[in-house]
Order: sequence, then structure tokens, then C-alpha cells
Amino acid sequence: MRLQWKYSLVINLSVIAILVAFYFFDSIRVRNEMNALHALGAERGAELKKIAETTILDAIAREIETTQAFDAQRLDQMLDKLKREHPDMRDVLNVHISLNDTRIRSSLLAGEDAVDINLDSADLAQIKTKGAIIHTVEGQNATAMVIKYTIVLTPPKPIELEPRDFAYEPILDEGTLLYDVWYNVWWTVFGEDVYVPDGPVIPEEKGRSWRIVDQEKGDLYNLWKRDETLWIQRALTGYIQVLFDVPYIGRSIRYSLLMHAILIVIVGALLVILIDLTTNHLIMKPLERMTGIIQSAESGDLSPQEIYSSDEIGRATYNLARMLWQLRDSHSRRIAALGQFAAGVAHEIRNPLNSIGMTAQHLKSVFSQPKVKPDDIDEAKELLEIVDQKIMELKQISEQFLTLNRPRKLNVEPVNLNTLVDGVLSEFALVAEEAKVQVIRNYDENLPDVQLDSRLMRQTLFNLVQNSIQAMPKGGSIYITTMIEEADNISRRVVLEIRDTGIGIPEEIQEQIYDAYFTTKDATGGIGLGLAVSHQIITAHKGKIEVRSKMGMGTAFKISFTLDQDESL
Repeated sequence: MRLQWKYSLVINLSVIAILVAFYFFDSIRVRNEMNALHALGAERGAELKKIAETTILDAIAREIETTQAFDAQRLDQMLDKLKREHPDMRDVLNVHISLNDTRIRSSLLAGEDAVDINLDSADLAQIKTKGAIIHTVEGQNATAMVIKYTIVLTPPKPIELEPRDFAYEPILDEGTLLYDVWYNVWWTVFGEDVYVPDGPVIPEEKGRSWRIVDQEKGDLYNLWKRDETLWIQRALTGYIQVLFDVPYIGRSIRYSLLMHAILIVIVGALLVILIDLTTNHLIMKPLERMTGIIQSAESGDLSPQEIYSSDEIGRATYNLARMLWQLRDSHSRRIAALGQFAAGVAHEIRNPLNSIGMTAQHLKSVFSQPKVKPDDIDEAKELLEIVDQKIMELKQISEQFLTLNRPRKLNVEPVNLNTLVDGVLSEFALVAEEAKVQVIRNYDENLPDVQLDSRLMRQTLFNLVQNSIQAMPKGGSIYITTMIEEADNISRRVVLEIRDTGIGIPEEIQEQIYDAYFTTKDATGGIGLGLAVSHQIITAHKGKIEVRSKMGMGTAFKISFTLDQDESL
């Protein structure tokens, strides 16, 4: 897997796993907190309802019964005193009292503008069935409880209607109140001169009970029929809204936010640790290993590393280490080749210089005689010719050394490769016969001429044939093959292969056989210039030489020239 995808996969999967775990534990924590909050809320709700229905409602009822009216100013003062003196009122933030409808007429905080108690039909139905409703106040850590109150101002009184056979039930069920009929009723029952409520009659149970609300004073009149007698009673009704401070909600919210922040910090720390460990394991350590290899290379210590990871950095580190080892080995081989080259130069030059030195010493002894004879002069001439010959050898050796590192100048002409090979083999006829080596020719008779420097190519073929014969000390065979080889659909190559059945070349030194002064024939006096010079000559012809060899199975040298490049030589 590519390092990019591996790194992304590990990071993304780990982040997802940590976030899922965070969600799981946080949801469990929130559920537990909500359950505890609900249980506390239910317990607290019962307590708040008790305070609203006893402490507050009883105080309001006493005040209204005392005044026999809804006096908003006196109620405001009573609520303020109750807040200051009663211990149950410590968590009460405000109290709203309405009369008849939901419009607020009195408040604990008397300076507030009059507004309505927000109740819809569902709230009214719940108050009617359960006696109270509780809900939270948005934007505040408060709970609002609303209860309905009904305060009786007069005891039940029977109504004597005249005439006694007056059928009042249908009239009341229709929601009407005839002034002429009820004028004397109010005077007789309540002592209110010529006052009759102008509110409509609300049938609560047709033919049995009715309700009249005085829209002006807010009084409530309940009428009901018991046996054949109609009873009436005056009362006040409305709603009481109590706002309680609920500090545990704020504490719960703060605790929940704190725990949430702590969990986020823990998740963040886990993610940082995870990303750091992943980055360190997948990227930083491999890079440190690569840096260590480079530093080891600078200090000359290139001990092999045994284990590498399989990702891109591991493979790059392995390739870098292998390249450095190869460079070290190549450098070592080049140093060794340079040493061999220096030894070869010294070996080549030493013999001519020794001859020149001994000749010079002899000449010195000849001319140091008191009388030089004519024979001594003739001998001196011969010695000088020897010196001249050795100087020419040194010149040739120096030129040969120079040509090893610079392109050769070619004198090319059309050459038939078969003829050139035959000419070289003719020089080895006696040598091959003495070495019990059989030469087998396999020529392509239609081989075209190739643009070659015949003198240099003869030298190259001479070196290769000589090496093949020397590689078969107990005899064997040399196979000489020429052919045309199609390199591709466009170009063709002329190929010459020289294969022997000799001892072969070890695989570990096959890359060094073209190095100057590299030789395996130290015992027989070889200096290692033959293949180096041959390789240089073939390269100068823009040709190619390849070697195939296996120990005990012989060696094959394949030389090829591209026909399309002949004109450029």
C-alpha cells in the first residue's frame, strides 16, 4: 500500500474510532444527567406546586376574603411582604395574578408592565384536569407554574323567583340574563342596588348549573339547581403564575458544558498523540534511518541494514543504501584498478629503463678507458641502437597509456569481416595446433562490408582469439560465427561471435575484465591491457561488445556493429 494512502487510512480510521467512542460515552453521560435532572425536576416540581397552592394561594385567598374584592395594590403589598418574610419564598422570582381572564392585574414586582399569562387551549385544558401546569422560561434558569384559583366571597344563597312557575332553565341555557327578571334578585341576595352583571351566562351543565362573569368587576357568579331550588354564590376567579429560580438547572448546564469541554480536550489529546505516533512510526523514524545511512556514508561506515519497511520510505532507504554500497564497491574497484594500472605502468616501464640504465653503465665503462679502440666504438654504436630501441618502446607504451583514456582516431574503409577474421586466424594456425585447439568457422557468406579500421580491428580480434586459446590449456574448440541480426524493423547489425570451451570467467569479475591492467594471468606475465584496448577500439567504432561466461563451460564474446551508423565513422 502506498504510504500516502496507508497514512490517510490509519489517521482517518483512528479519528473516526475516537469520535465514535466520544459520542458513545458522551451520550451515556448526557442520558444519565437527563435522567437525574428529570428525577430532580419531578421532585422539585411537587415541592413548587405545594408552595404555589398553599403558601401563595392561601395568602391571596385570605387577602381577597378580607377585602371582599380584588385590590391589586393591596395584593402587590401582600406579595412583597410574603416574599420578605416567608422562607418558602426564597426561590420565588415573581408572582403574577390575573382576574377572570389571563391578563395580569397584580405582580410581586409591581413595577412591571401588565401583560398576559401565556396560556393556550391545551394549557387551559391541562390546568382544568391536573390543577396546574409547569414549564421552563426561555433564556432563564427558571420554572413557571400556573394554577387556577376560585375564591368564594359569599355563601350559597337560595333565589326566590316570582312568579314561582317561571321557567328559568331554558333562558339561562340560552346564555341570556333578563334584566327585568334578575333586578330584584341582586337586590335581595347581594344588596346591590339595581346592579345586574352585564356578562353572558355560560352553561356548565344545561338545566343544572351556570356561570356568570362580571366583565367590569371581575366577579364570578355560580348558579346551580338543587332539587327545585336555585342557588347562587359570588366568587372571584383567575390564574396565578409563579416563577421559581431553579439553580440546579444552571449548575447542571455548567457541569455538562465542563464535562463536554473535558471530553473534547481528552479527544484532542488522543488525536494529537495518535497523529504523533503514526507520523513518527510511518515517516519520522524511516527518515531518521535514511539520514543515518547518509551520515554513515559520510563517515565511511556503510554496514548493511538488515530490516527495511515495505512502504515507499523503506524502499527508498533500501535503494539508497544499495546505491551507496554499490558506489563504495565501485569506488573500491576503481581504487584497485588504479593500483593495478600503476603497477602495470611501472612494470611496462621498468624493463626498458633497466636496459637503458645497464647500457648507459656499459657505455660509461667503455669510454672511461685510457684508449678507446675501434672495436669499442662499434660496440658503443650497438649499445646506442639498443638505447634508441628501448626509447621507442617507452614512447609506444606512453602512447598506449594515453589512448586508454581518449578516443582513438580511426582510418576506416569497407572491410569484409569474414576475410579479416580469416587473416587473424591464419596467424594462430601453428599455435592452435600445438595447443590442441580446433577452430570452427560459421560464416554468413552474404555478410556486407563494414566501415572499419582494419589495423585496429585486427588487433582486437588477435587479443580475443589469443585469450580463448590461453583459456583452454588442455585443448578445446573455438567457434567463430558471423551473421546479420535485425535490431528492430529499421536497423540491422553485423555480428561476430567468438566462443570457446575454456575454463570460463567468474561471474563476480566479469564487470572488471575491461578495466586497464586487470588480469587473471599474473603467473603467465599478463598485464591486463588486451581487453581494455579491445573494448576501447570497439567503442570507437560505435560498436558493442558483450560477454557471456560460466565457470567450466567457456566464454563467448559478441561484437556487433550497426550498419546504419557506418557512414558516420
